[in-house]
Amino acid sequence: MTYSPNIDEAHIPYDGGWTEDKGLTVLLLSIPTLPIDTNTKIVSFSYTWLFEKEMNAYVLCIQLNKDDEFGILFSQGEAGQLLLDADAYGEFTLAIFKETLEEITDNTPYLSFPKIILNRNIQAGW
Repeated sequence: MTYSPNIDEAHIPYDGGWTEDKGLTVLLLSIPTLPIDTNTKIVSFSYTWLFEKEMNAYVLCIQLNKDDEFGILFSQGEAGQLLLDADAYGEFTLAIFKETLEEITDNTPYLSFPKIILNRNIQAGW
């Protein structure tokens, strides 16, 4: 589901990686600066992808529970490398942690956003 974002900053993932859970592709991201509590109950969410030409970066904008919104910056030379993986060309679930990936356990709280699809921008070229 898309929406018209109204963000003025985006957060850069500290770390990330791809995994699978029950046959579903999952992108794990560590974003310590995330302004949302990872214990937040998600009732609804909307998202849209933007391409920031000057930074050569995709920005994933997420609106959570129709109140909070935040952006995640995927610059080509950094976190954007995750979007070049074959898993990023299909539907995936996004799981966001405030802790580093090395610190997460089965009890670590996180935000989960299913059915994310990146519609690539032709201007990006990647």
